Amino acid sequence: MWSPKKRTTAIVLRNEGYSYREIAEKIGGGATFSAVRKLCNKFDKHKTINNLTGRGRKKCTTPHDDRRLVRLSLQDRRRTSHDIRQSLNDSGVTLSSRTVRRRLCDVGLRARVARKKPYLNIAQRKKRLTWAKAHQNWTRDQWRRVIFSDESKISLFGSDGIRYIRRRVGEENLPCCTLPTMKHPVSVMVWGCMSSSGIGRVQVLQGNVTAEKYINSVLQPKLFQSAKDIFGQDRVDRRDFIFQQDGAPCHTARRTTQWFEDNGVEVMPWPGNSPDLNPIENLWARLKKLVVQQKPSNRNELIACIIRSWFHVITAVELENLVDSMPRRCAAVIKAKGYGTKY
Repeated sequence: MWSPKKRTTAIVLRNEGYSYREIAEKIGGGATFSAVRKLCNKFDKHKTINNLTGRGRKKCTTPHDDRRLVRLSLQDRRRTSHDIRQSLNDSGVTLSSRTVRRRLCDVGLRARVARKKPYLNIAQRKKRLTWAKAHQNWTRDQWRRVIFSDESKISLFGSDGIRYIRRRVGEENLPCCTLPTMKHPVSVMVWGCMSSSGIGRVQVLQGNVTAEKYINSVLQPKLFQSAKDIFGQDRVDRRDFIFQQDGAPCHTARRTTQWFEDNGVEVMPWPGNSPDLNPIENLWARLKKLVVQQKPSNRNELIACIIRSWFHVITAVELENLVDSMPRRCAAVIKAKGYGTKY
């Protein structure tokens, strides 16, 4: 391996008219006639004294093979590299699963854990698309009139995301290196509502929620009081807000629908299996993390943590940002042609 100084000296001597043999003798150190000639020819052709990048090993696949394996992957995103390798091998192209993975990574098709989304049939996708198109041009003032509502189950041993621990080999089962879980953790079902202007009341629900319980425990005592809390008025006209709820059986029962009509409450039509369109779902996720951080040890403490976090930790900026995302949510549904979105 010649040093850069030795190579430069050889090129300078060659430019001064010395022969290859004379240059080798002047440089010394085992330099040969053929080595000098090879260096000078490389400099004349590539204008560099550095080592050229090698061509590397020849690929075992042709561009046609690469396009085909990419096409096979796009046709079925759940198809493994082993399955693609087998399909290519059956057609006479011999390669390994590792090669398949490298080719797919080269075009950005990396293996990732699939996100879980509600199943959407054709009818549901059409309803989502229709709803998004009908509301995509709503103004901020129109969205500020909407009171979003939902129920959520909050457990005593909730998840606060992926937790990492540091351990040595063989310590994976030590109590300090594991996260405790419960088969049937203590949990409560909570109803809540929110708007861009603030949060409403919350209600802890017991057992299965029927239409009668929904009316007597939630709508009658909580809805109008929540509207007063949110809009800051002593008396809120029921035409001043639009109430949003999902398509749960207790929400769409005949008795519930009649209650809304009798009380003059405008209910927003809502497509099924669409939690990504409801900003309160993001608020539930935020609330659950806040509750976990307080480490409640029993049901009463759990309820106290929920109420404390709901009324004293959630900020007005969070609520405004969530509701202001509604036009983007509608646009995302339209772009996805009714399928699930990132929200």
